[in-house]
Amino acid sequence: MDKVVFTLTLALIGGFIGNELKIPAGALLGAMTFVGAANIMGAKPEMPESFNTLAQIVLGGFLGLAITKEVLAGLKNYIIPSLLVVVFLAVFGVLTGFIVNKITGIDLYTSLFGSVPGGMQEMIILSESYDVNHPAVVVIQTVRRVLIVIIYPLLVFIVSKYMGHSLNMMGK
Repeated sequence: MDKVVFTLTLALIGGFIGNELKIPAGALLGAMTFVGAANIMGAKPEMPESFNTLAQIVLGGFLGLAITKEVLAGLKNYIIPSLLVVVFLAVFGVLTGFIVNKITGIDLYTSLFGSVPGGMQEMIILSESYDVNHPAVVVIQTVRRVLIVIIYPLLVFIVSKYMGHSLNMMGK
Protein backbone atom coordinates (compact mmCIF):
# COMPACT_ATOMS: atom_id res chain seq x y z
CA MET A 1 0.00 0.00 0.00
CA ASP A 2 2.90 2.36 0.67
CA LYS A 3 4.05 1.98 -2.94
CA VAL A 4 0.58 2.81 -4.22
CA VAL A 5 0.45 6.00 -2.11
CA PHE A 6 3.98 6.83 -3.31
CA THR A 7 2.91 6.31 -6.93
CA LEU A 8 -0.24 8.40 -6.55
CA THR A 9 1.76 11.18 -4.84
CA LEU A 10 4.31 11.20 -7.68
CA ALA A 11 1.52 11.22 -10.26
CA LEU A 12 -0.28 14.10 -8.55
CA ILE A 13 2.88 16.20 -8.20
CA GLY A 14 3.95 15.51 -11.79
CA GLY A 15 0.44 16.10 -13.09
CA PHE A 16 0.08 19.45 -11.32
CA ILE A 17 3.54 20.57 -12.48
CA GLY A 18 2.83 19.52 -16.07
CA ASN A 19 -0.48 21.34 -15.97
CA GLU A 20 1.05 24.50 -14.49
CA LEU A 21 3.78 24.51 -17.16
CA LYS A 22 0.97 24.56 -19.75
CA ILE A 23 2.58 21.83 -21.86
CA PRO A 24 0.29 19.84 -24.18
CA ALA A 25 -1.51 17.16 -22.12
CA GLY A 26 0.57 18.50 -19.24
CA ALA A 27 -1.23 16.66 -16.44
CA LEU A 28 -0.91 13.33 -18.25
CA LEU A 29 2.69 13.87 -19.37
CA GLY A 30 3.78 15.25 -16.00
CA ALA A 31 2.32 12.33 -14.07
CA MET A 32 3.77 9.86 -16.56
CA THR A 33 7.21 11.52 -16.42
CA PHE A 34 7.39 11.57 -12.62
CA VAL A 35 6.23 7.97 -12.18
CA GLY A 36 8.37 6.78 -15.10
CA ALA A 37 11.46 8.54 -13.74
CA ALA A 38 10.92 6.95 -10.32
CA ASN A 39 10.56 3.57 -11.98
CA ILE A 40 13.76 4.06 -13.99
CA MET A 41 15.62 5.12 -10.85
CA GLY A 42 14.60 1.89 -9.13
CA ALA A 43 11.86 3.16 -6.80
CA LYS A 44 9.42 0.52 -8.12
CA PRO A 45 6.11 2.44 -8.01
CA GLU A 46 3.00 0.25 -8.12
CA MET A 47 -0.65 0.65 -9.04
CA PRO A 48 -3.37 -2.00 -8.59
CA GLU A 49 -5.01 -3.20 -11.81
CA SER A 50 -8.39 -2.11 -10.42
CA PHE A 51 -7.18 1.52 -10.60
CA ASN A 52 -6.95 1.10 -14.39
CA THR A 53 -10.67 0.37 -14.49
CA LEU A 54 -11.33 3.37 -12.26
CA ALA A 55 -9.25 5.60 -14.58
CA GLN A 56 -11.27 4.38 -17.58
CA ILE A 57 -14.54 5.11 -15.75
CA VAL A 58 -13.40 8.64 -14.87
CA LEU A 59 -12.18 9.28 -18.44
CA GLY A 60 -15.51 7.98 -19.78
CA GLY A 61 -17.29 10.41 -17.48
CA PHE A 62 -15.23 13.32 -18.74
CA LEU A 63 -15.90 12.33 -22.35
CA GLY A 64 -19.61 12.10 -21.54
CA LEU A 65 -19.52 15.68 -20.26
CA ALA A 66 -18.63 16.80 -23.79
CA ILE A 67 -22.01 15.55 -25.04
CA THR A 68 -24.38 18.46 -24.51
CA LYS A 69 -27.65 19.68 -26.00
CA GLU A 70 -25.67 22.34 -27.86
CA VAL A 71 -23.41 19.70 -29.38
CA LEU A 72 -26.39 17.62 -30.47
CA ALA A 73 -28.18 20.72 -31.84
CA GLY A 74 -25.11 21.64 -33.87
CA LEU A 75 -24.83 18.12 -35.20
CA LYS A 76 -27.33 18.77 -38.02
CA ASN A 77 -25.05 21.48 -39.43
CA TYR A 78 -21.83 19.52 -39.03
CA ILE A 79 -22.76 15.86 -39.49
CA ILE A 80 -21.26 15.57 -42.98
CA PRO A 81 -17.99 17.39 -42.12
CA SER A 82 -17.76 15.37 -38.89
CA LEU A 83 -18.23 12.07 -40.70
CA LEU A 84 -15.71 13.07 -43.36
CA VAL A 85 -13.15 13.94 -40.67
CA VAL A 86 -13.73 10.62 -38.91
CA VAL A 87 -13.48 8.60 -42.12
CA PHE A 88 -10.35 10.37 -43.38
CA LEU A 89 -8.61 10.28 -40.00
CA ALA A 90 -9.44 6.60 -39.58
CA VAL A 91 -8.23 5.71 -43.08
CA PHE A 92 -5.03 7.75 -42.76
CA GLY A 93 -4.44 6.45 -39.22
CA VAL A 94 -4.72 2.84 -40.37
CA LEU A 95 -2.60 3.55 -43.45
CA THR A 96 0.03 5.22 -41.26
CA GLY A 97 -0.06 2.26 -38.86
CA PHE A 98 0.58 -0.17 -41.71
CA ILE A 99 3.41 1.95 -43.10
CA VAL A 100 5.05 2.32 -39.67
CA ASN A 101 4.71 -1.44 -39.15
CA LYS A 102 6.35 -2.23 -42.49
CA ILE A 103 9.17 0.31 -42.14
CA THR A 104 10.02 -0.24 -38.47
CA GLY A 105 8.87 -3.79 -37.76
CA ILE A 106 6.83 -2.63 -34.76
CA ASP A 107 3.93 -5.01 -34.08
CA LEU A 108 0.99 -4.08 -36.34
CA TYR A 109 -1.54 -3.52 -33.59
CA THR A 110 0.89 -1.49 -31.50
CA SER A 111 1.60 0.58 -34.60
CA LEU A 112 -2.12 1.04 -35.27
CA PHE A 113 -2.83 2.28 -31.73
CA GLY A 114 0.22 4.52 -31.89
CA SER A 115 -0.90 5.98 -35.22
CA VAL A 116 -4.39 7.09 -34.21
CA PRO A 117 -4.50 10.85 -34.78
CA GLY A 118 -6.00 12.57 -31.76
CA GLY A 119 -7.44 11.16 -28.59
CA MET A 120 -4.07 10.44 -26.99
CA GLN A 121 -5.42 9.70 -23.51
CA GLU A 122 -8.25 7.60 -24.87
CA MET A 123 -5.99 5.53 -27.11
CA ILE A 124 -3.46 4.97 -24.35
CA ILE A 125 -6.17 3.68 -22.03
CA LEU A 126 -7.91 1.70 -24.78
CA SER A 127 -4.63 0.06 -25.84
CA GLU A 128 -4.36 -1.46 -22.35
CA SER A 129 -7.37 -3.63 -23.24
CA TYR A 130 -5.52 -5.22 -26.15
CA ASP A 131 -2.45 -7.39 -26.50
CA VAL A 132 -0.12 -4.62 -27.68
CA ASN A 133 3.16 -3.10 -26.55
CA HIS A 134 1.51 -0.54 -24.28
CA PRO A 135 4.71 1.41 -23.39
CA ALA A 136 5.41 1.79 -27.12
CA VAL A 137 1.88 3.18 -27.70
CA VAL A 138 2.45 5.67 -24.87
CA VAL A 139 5.77 6.82 -26.34
CA ILE A 140 4.51 7.06 -29.92
CA GLN A 141 1.35 8.93 -28.89
CA THR A 142 3.29 11.28 -26.61
CA VAL A 143 5.87 12.16 -29.27
CA ARG A 144 3.08 12.56 -31.85
CA ARG A 145 1.11 14.89 -29.57
CA VAL A 146 4.07 17.09 -28.66
CA LEU A 147 5.27 17.36 -32.26
CA ILE A 148 1.83 18.09 -33.67
CA VAL A 149 1.37 20.94 -31.20
CA ILE A 150 4.67 22.36 -32.45
CA ILE A 151 4.35 21.59 -36.17
CA TYR A 152 0.62 22.01 -36.90
CA PRO A 153 0.41 25.75 -36.16
CA LEU A 154 3.36 26.26 -38.51
CA LEU A 155 1.60 24.27 -41.23
CA VAL A 156 -1.60 26.31 -40.76
CA PHE A 157 0.46 29.50 -41.03
CA ILE A 158 2.19 28.26 -44.22
CA VAL A 159 -1.11 27.16 -45.81
CA SER A 160 -2.74 30.49 -44.93
CA LYS A 161 0.15 32.38 -46.57
CA TYR A 162 0.04 30.10 -49.64
CA MET A 163 -3.73 30.55 -49.97
CA GLY A 164 -3.39 34.32 -49.56
CA HIS A 165 -5.33 34.44 -46.28
CA SER A 166 -4.38 36.51 -43.28
CA LEU A 167 -4.62 34.67 -39.96
CA ASN A 168 -5.94 36.63 -37.05
CA MET A 169 -4.07 35.14 -34.08
CA MET A 170 -6.20 35.39 -30.89
CA GLY A 171 -7.69 38.72 -31.90
CA LYS A 172 -4.29 40.38 -32.32
